[in-house]
Amino acid sequence: MKRTFSTNTIIIVGCVSFFSLSIPVVGYAISLPAGFEDIYNQKNSGIFEITQRNHSLGSVTVKYDREQVWLSTVGALVDQLYDPDMPRLSISRDKLMSELSLPLKRVSKAGYDGNAINARIDESTAVIELIFPESYFSTQASATDSPLIVYKSHPGYVHSHNLSYLSDNFNDSFAFTSVDTLGLTGNSYINGVWNYTDGYNFTLDELALNIEQQKIHYKLGRQRMSDSLLNSTPSVSYSFFSPVSIDGVSLGYSPEHYVYRNSGAASPVTVYFPDSGTVEVYRSGRLIDMQQFPAGMHHLDTETWPAGGYTIELIVKLANGTQQRKSQPFYKRTGTFRSGDIEYLIQLGRYDERQGQFRSSRYSDDSSRVDGNMMGSALLGYTTQSATSVGSGLLVDDSHYYFSGSLDMPVDTWIAERFYSDGLLGEHGSYAWMAGINKNFGHYGFDLNYRTNRYKGPETFYHRVGIVSAYDYDTWQMNASTLLPWGIGLSVSYGLETLYHSWGRQNRSRYENWDVNLSKDFLLSELVNLRMDLGYHQGNNDYRYDNASVSSQSFTRDRRVYAQLTLSARERSYNHYQSFFLRSRMTDSDSEGDSFSGDYNLDIYNPEFDRSGKYSMRAGITKNNNGQKIATAGMTVDNNLGYTSASISKDFGHNGYTQKYLAQRSGFAIGDGQASFGKLDTVSALIVDATDLPQGQYFEVRNKTGTPTVVEGGSKTTLSLQPHQKISPVVDQVYTGDQQEFYTFKTRTTSTWIMPGQVYTVKVEGKKNQTVTGRIYFDGRPLGSARVVGGNTVTDEEGLFVGDFSLAVNDKISELSVIHDGVNYVCPLQEENIKLTHGVMQIREVNCEIK
Repeated sequence: MKRTFSTNTIIIVGCVSFFSLSIPVVGYAISLPAGFEDIYNQKNSGIFEITQRNHSLGSVTVKYDREQVWLSTVGALVDQLYDPDMPRLSISRDKLMSELSLPLKRVSKAGYDGNAINARIDESTAVIELIFPESYFSTQASATDSPLIVYKSHPGYVHSHNLSYLSDNFNDSFAFTSVDTLGLTGNSYINGVWNYTDGYNFTLDELALNIEQQKIHYKLGRQRMSDSLLNSTPSVSYSFFSPVSIDGVSLGYSPEHYVYRNSGAASPVTVYFPDSGTVEVYRSGRLIDMQQFPAGMHHLDTETWPAGGYTIELIVKLANGTQQRKSQPFYKRTGTFRSGDIEYLIQLGRYDERQGQFRSSRYSDDSSRVDGNMMGSALLGYTTQSATSVGSGLLVDDSHYYFSGSLDMPVDTWIAERFYSDGLLGEHGSYAWMAGINKNFGHYGFDLNYRTNRYKGPETFYHRVGIVSAYDYDTWQMNASTLLPWGIGLSVSYGLETLYHSWGRQNRSRYENWDVNLSKDFLLSELVNLRMDLGYHQGNNDYRYDNASVSSQSFTRDRRVYAQLTLSARERSYNHYQSFFLRSRMTDSDSEGDSFSGDYNLDIYNPEFDRSGKYSMRAGITKNNNGQKIATAGMTVDNNLGYTSASISKDFGHNGYTQKYLAQRSGFAIGDGQASFGKLDTVSALIVDATDLPQGQYFEVRNKTGTPTVVEGGSKTTLSLQPHQKISPVVDQVYTGDQQEFYTFKTRTTSTWIMPGQVYTVKVEGKKNQTVTGRIYFDGRPLGSARVVGGNTVTDEEGLFVGDFSLAVNDKISELSVIHDGVNYVCPLQEENIKLTHGVMQIREVNCEIK
């Protein structure tokens, strides 16, 4: 009878769970063992990450029981829910604030109440998902088509630099480059880029006031033309413009304030559903997406589809059981451009042919000063929804003018998926153009392009170096690779370049090269691989000189067949990666000769002596038949002090050539009332403040987009962050081998999008998780079935318990609070009775008193 009753009880409980959507669980009495009522109904607390539709809203303190959830700091969550990158809500801010301030119904994955806000808790990952009724969201299509970021007026200063030193047998050289950005208001900043190099002294590339007004970008001062072209007309190509810095003004389109910047463009894919159903999308037989729709005509969301050109197969499965199939070509190109937006750039100013060079020890005449070459440009670009980009414009370069054009479009052929071209048309019939096709699919890759530059102006301007340089050349470039049967790789490349040294296409140099390579990998074991390469190279150099009195021609050819064996071994563990390569190369070329080389690389991540760093060490030797015996060694350190690299190489053969190199990159940030030095390579930054966390522990901090940084407790560091990104930091503890301390984290920072020159502080706070076990007594007898407050546990009949406590970083447990039969007890802990083993606090026996 007992077995039958128990089985029926399980069935009834399962039915109650199954129908929990329609029948309230609270309406059924659940039989519990004596003394477990308190722990079953008690409120628990913890720090949870709050999410809504896969968007993180931050981490807050939460109280919850088996039926309800209570949120804290509701105002901060509401601010996040109304951010531009969140789904558009139709209810008012006040109403949402009111509903989130009330206890929320706790639901499971089985379902939820569609008329109110529900909360689903995953205690294993400390995440609470908020589930809103569909009626809370706006149905207006324009609400999420192209949201723009929001920002705050917040001044700051960000500096980054790169210094390098090179020394060899001939001379020493030193170079220093600095990027400085001063944030004035939210949308205005001053950006400067300068460098110093031996032999050139000081060069100022940029010093400009920038103002960003939604989708318009203004610049005043010295500015790099290439940056403006890339930012304001991102879908247009200008392969014939030389990089120069201009002193003047510019006005251009800016896609930087879009919440989703890298949307690019893709071919539209539409499907008609006579009934509700599901569409499955396949590429080369592999499922890449699946979407559900009601009846009607629908456009598929292609955001997660891979870029490139390929044929997709659509299988529509309707609710009535019928299926429909169709195939169509698809092309997707990613970038900061957006289909349907008109891109534009207007520039006016003057430029220096020597790239902003004020003084030079190499050029001492008047031509080294800032030149007065005037320039002006008006450029346009546009991308259709089928991913075709067109561009055109007018450029005036001093007394010369040029019309530009650009085209980038998808094609659906077996040899190409993309056609791209751009060109110039100048005065006197001068012109330049290039065109190319490419395709990348699986193991197949192909790229072919042709470029030509034809100058027909006066001979006095030939070789003029300006925004558009005046000289003649032609180039062909082809690269192809594929995978043959038996896993043999084949790659072929061809190049032909013709350069004319004199006006009228006279006195030319022609360089032609062919390379063919066959390769095969043999996996000898899980860690060891043998690669065989067989190749052919041919290079032809043809020089011809003609004038009225002298004519000469020279021709040289380099032809070789080579074979190379490469034995490699790789090994990886949780904190290091090492590789070793042995290469033997044999060739029939006397000039190159046979050679042998060995290389060893070791990467160590977060070592014990520097948990914030990655250390890379490398060493190699090379020996060939020409008498060269070269040894190299180097080391790179990437940590909170920046990026530092040093290397040395020496030829122990006949010439004794030695080279030494040192480079260092770092920076500092000032803002939010704080300053910090660290690794920086962007124009905006976060200061990570972990001063309230314990020393000796290390924590990895990363933003939603960007590389992470590691900070030690009790210190501060910088975190590089690309501008126009939302500040949403995440913290994880770095394992150091110490099993005594484990933490849960939350961060306090300003919720906004960061702008160039801005610096915000991220305050990292933590809670320590402490497991406690022991036995509780009162009046010399075990206190059974008592609830240990804050430990989420109840003692057994012998007074034994195991509880988990959440403590502040520097707090210690000095006493326990216990409730038994409605009576409150306090239990002081004796220091000599406490033992800590593998992170578990053993308090042995503790006597309690009535509070």
